[in-house]
Amino acid sequence: MRTTHIHGSGQSIGLQHNLAAWALASAWRGVTLYPLHGPVVITGRTQDGGVAPLDDDLAQHARAVAQTVRETLIEWQARRPATNEAAIAELLAYAFRDVTTDR
Repeated sequence: MRTTHIHGSGQSIGLQHNLAAWALASAWRGVTLYPLHGPVVITGRTQDGGVAPLDDDLAQHARAVAQTVRETLIEWQARRPATNEAAIAELLAYAFRDVTTDR
């Protein structure tokens, strides 16, 4: 189980997009989510709803997606995606791969 703690006013106060958290949350949910802004904390959850450490598999997902986002942004400096939609599709495809396969 996992819980995501998001800054509720991140967009309205001008915090930057958090692409890694957005890609990870979207991949975990299986749908493209609304943009996430600012810092995000991902925790595990106990049966009674309390906060707990992430299990090893979920922590590995978070590390893999964060690394993939970093690498993709670097690659995009040399090879820009054709459109924003293409960029979203590419990043989500990588994130989905990261949470569905063992790396």
